[in-house]
Amino acid sequence: MPFTIDYSLTGTGWAECIISSKDYKCEISASYLSDALGSLVVSAIAILSGAQTISIGFDEEPGEYRWCIKLIDADKIQLTILGFTQLWGLLPDSEGDQLFSTELTTIEFGIAIRDAAQNIFNKHGVVGYKERWSAHDFPSEQLSLLNHLIAL
Repeated sequence: MPFTIDYSLTGTGWAECIISSKDYKCEISASYLSDALGSLVVSAIAILSGAQTISIGFDEEPGEYRWCIKLIDADKIQLTILGFTQLWGLLPDSEGDQLFSTELTTIEFGIAIRDAAQNIFNKHGVVGYKERWSAHDFPSEQLSLLNHLIAL
């Protein structure tokens, strides 16, 4: 099974994200308190642009899901998703519960995120996304840049 991300808006200000690889599957959620989809797209841009490590958070009420992405080879990353019971606790990664971990190529990561964001755009459009996510706009410019990086 390839690496996939199934991201969906489940209500006003709420999203569900199912992350799957050949070995693991993880279901997490995010609230409007963070720009979850925008952060995902930016993380893929960063990794495809040569970042060594990046960490993003999906804020919960309460709690946090932290995506830790680390370059381990020229084109391979380690993705780990950690769960924390406290929101904005600024706890070190070592204090989180590991919910998901896999190795994959940078391009697999970028494509999975691009596909998830594109699916959201196709279903809701910019206006529909804003109505459902309220606090953050759809990351149109970032998705365009991600598409450009994938095509290189």
